[in-house]
Amino acid sequence: MKTLEEFITGNQYIQAVKNLKGKKDLYLVGGTIRDILLGIQPKDYDFAVSGSGIKFATSFARKTKGAFVLLSKDDDEARVVEKDIIYDFIGFGKNGLLNDLKRRDFTINSMAINLDTLEFLDPFKGIKDLEKGLIRLTTDESLKTDPLRILRGFRFALELDFDLNKNFFKLAKGISLKKIAAERIGYEMLRIMAAQNSYKKILKMDELGLFKEIFPEAQKIIEDSYLWGHSLSTFYAIEELMKRSFFTKIEPEFSRYFSVPARIPLLKLAGLFHDVAKPDTFLLKEGDVHFYGHDIKGARIVQILGYKRLKFSRSEVAMLKKLVKEHMRLHLLATNKELTDRAIRRFFRDLDDDWFGAMMLAWADGYATAGWTKHLEHVFMRMIELKRADDAKPKVERLVNGYDLIALGLKPGPKFKIILQELLDMQLEAKIETKEQGLKIALEINKKI
Repeated sequence: MKTLEEFITGNQYIQAVKNLKGKKDLYLVGGTIRDILLGIQPKDYDFAVSGSGIKFATSFARKTKGAFVLLSKDDDEARVVEKDIIYDFIGFGKNGLLNDLKRRDFTINSMAINLDTLEFLDPFKGIKDLEKGLIRLTTDESLKTDPLRILRGFRFALELDFDLNKNFFKLAKGISLKKIAAERIGYEMLRIMAAQNSYKKILKMDELGLFKEIFPEAQKIIEDSYLWGHSLSTFYAIEELMKRSFFTKIEPEFSRYFSVPARIPLLKLAGLFHDVAKPDTFLLKEGDVHFYGHDIKGARIVQILGYKRLKFSRSEVAMLKKLVKEHMRLHLLATNKELTDRAIRRFFRDLDDDWFGAMMLAWADGYATAGWTKHLEHVFMRMIELKRADDAKPKVERLVNGYDLIALGLKPGPKFKIILQELLDMQLEAKIETKEQGLKIALEINKKI
């Protein structure tokens, strides 16, 4: 393994910056040093420079033809993106480098190395904390300076498999995230939930009241100890399913689904909030408790959480909303007296690429409720086997299409989808074999809807 000095002198990206520094003092700082010491290839490079960081970044961007991004005028901080490499620059001016290191979040991110002399600076004993596997705040004012560091602390602890020191939790109490930009919170939440074995940290975050503050629309379920306990158990079950389980043996479907990394945190988030509308739909009827429509209303609530509270992308919110909306469907299919091939095919069509995640959520939900899932596994395998068989067949050419419906005198609209889907189901079931049969049935269906 290379030493820190060997890595720096042999790294083309660091040397490219150094070659343009002129007479300025230039330091490699922060997370870049942390990653190098941990044997992790840096994804971005952080520099502190005497004078103006923004001016240095502007000059560097011009000479390398990289993209300049202003990060903070007040903090004299800017970024240059060149291909897949990110360079961050901050100026320490008259305040000196020590002041720059002091205002950083954690000791493991508050180290520096002089690129001229290769002198290593570690005023807050970050290297000892690296050796101990400890996340420790640089100063007691660190969280007040930037409350998002609470989430960053949890994220670093999970991604590095480090512990948060006890003082972190003490100082985090009472710190509000309300003034933090939603996109910054969303970024950290995705990273936290993407990490393996995040359940214990999720419980700690819950103890600090972070979920109630981040997700005010979910306050009712968070304050309901029984429902929230079930939600947390569902989250835990999903996390366990990602390891060795019934689902990990379903290949290539398991690997194919999670080849999109964002699906892991979004599935966990859906598990945490799948019952978010239950407090609003509680109904006591003839001695039994019901939550009619909690799936539909819950989908609307998580849509708000995704867009407003986390600033997720449209596709991310769509997945989250779909999983919550459909989370009861598989339970209903599994308990039906007769599960038809048509119902199975409709499930796969409606869920599209997220059918696998929906199955995992239903399993986790069932396990968290009753601890019994064998009936679900049996149904899931029957459904998957039918899908595999259908996928192996040549693509079916519809006997009747939209143009045929127009020729019948029907007006295009929402009805078309219903009619065409019904005709395709009947075609797959060999209940219609000619276009003429299909057109006749199309008119009959049109009269009913």
